[in-house]
Amino acid sequence: MKVRILTCLGLFCFLALSTNGCVSSGGQEGYSGVVPHDGILYLGSMDGRIMAANASARSEDLPFPSADGEWSFAITVPSKGISCGSSSKPDSIYATPLVVDGSVCIVTYGGKVLMLSSSARNQDLSFPHLRSGEWIYPRTEDVIGPIVGSPVVVNDTVYVCSSDGKVYALDITYGDEKWISAPLGEKLWATPMVKDGAIYVSTFDGHIYALSAEDGNSLPWVFEAETGFVSSPVLYEDIVFVGSFDSKLHAVRIGDDKPLWEFLGGNWFWAAPLVSDGIVYAGCLDGKVYALDTERGRESWEFDAGGRIVSSPILVDDSLVVATEPGNVFVINPKTGSGERIANPDDSENGKSLIDARIQSSLCVLDGIVYIRAQDNCLYAVDVAKREIKLKFPLA
Repeated sequence: MKVRILTCLGLFCFLALSTNGCVSSGGQEGYSGVVPHDGILYLGSMDGRIMAANASARSEDLPFPSADGEWSFAITVPSKGISCGSSSKPDSIYATPLVVDGSVCIVTYGGKVLMLSSSARNQDLSFPHLRSGEWIYPRTEDVIGPIVGSPVVVNDTVYVCSSDGKVYALDITYGDEKWISAPLGEKLWATPMVKDGAIYVSTFDGHIYALSAEDGNSLPWVFEAETGFVSSPVLYEDIVFVGSFDSKLHAVRIGDDKPLWEFLGGNWFWAAPLVSDGIVYAGCLDGKVYALDTERGRESWEFDAGGRIVSSPILVDDSLVVATEPGNVFVINPKTGSGERIANPDDSENGKSLIDARIQSSLCVLDGIVYIRAQDNCLYAVDVAKREIKLKFPLA
C-alpha cells in the first residue's frame, strides 16, 4: 500500500512539473506527437486542433492551409461554470493521432473518440459529414474518462484505454460500441498492445492484463508487480517491456508470473522503449539512454543526454535519434552508443538547446527528417544528416 501511495504522489509531482499546472481539458496542454502518412503530417496542437500539414508545402513556408491534403479541425468541449461569453473551450489532446485508410482517429483528454475523414476535413464540411467513416463517441454530450494513451486499430476495431479504468472497443466504420471491459484499475493512461486476438494493458497499480480482443473478457494470464507501471507496454515477439515507478524496466514473457529480467535505471522509464533487432533502447528520466538485449537485459551501452527523456527514441536510417525534455536532440550510433548533440547555430558557447522549448511528445521521421511538436506549440523539422533545423512552423 505504501508503495502505491508514493507512486501516486510521484506521478502527481511529475505531471505538475511537466505541465506547470494541473491537468485539465481546457486546451493549451498536451503531448500529442506527429504521425506521417503519404507525405502528410498529422498532429494535435496545444489549442485543441487536429492538423494535417503537407510536408513539402511546410518546407517551402507556404500559407497554411494551402497545399493538397492540408486542413485543421478544432475539437471543443462545453464550458462549465462562469464563462466569458463562450459556451465551449478547446479540448486537450495528449495522444498521437492514428491514420487508417485515409481517416484520422484521435482521442481527447475530455473523454471523446473521433474518426475524421481527411477528404471531408479538407473540404471543411460539417462534422460528421457522413454516417459512415466519420463519427464521435460517445455521440451525446456524455464523455468517458479522460484519454491519455493513443488509440490502436486492428482489423475493423478501434481500441482505447480510458482514465475510468476501462478498455473500449469501437467499430471503425460507424463508431458503434462493441464492448467495454470491466474496470482494470483506477486509471488507464497506457496505449494498449494487440496481438493474436489478445489485448495487453499495463496499469498504475502494477498489473499487466490480457483481454480478449473479441469480447473484452479477461484471459487467464495476469502479471502483478510490486510497483505500478508508468510507461505504455511494448510487445516484441512474446515479451512485454514496460517501465515502472521503482525506476526499473521490466521484461515479462507472456504467460509467466515472474519477470524475464529487470533493469534498474536512475529514475522512471516514463517513455515507452524502442525495440529493434533484439535490442531494447530505453530513454530514462535520469537523462540516459540504455541499450539492452531483449533476452537477458544485459547492457550493451548507455548514453548520457544530460536531460530528462520523456519521448521514445526513434531510428532514422542507421542512427538512433533521442530528444530530451529541455530541447536537445542527439544522434547516436545504435551499435556503439557513441553520439553527438545537434548544436544550436545561434549559440556561440554551444550550451543552448537546439529547440528552445520542452519536448514531451513522440517523434516521427519522414524522408530522413525528424518532426517534433514542442511545448511552444510549434512543429520543428530536424534534418538529421545535416544536423540542423529545417523548419519551424507555428501551430497557433
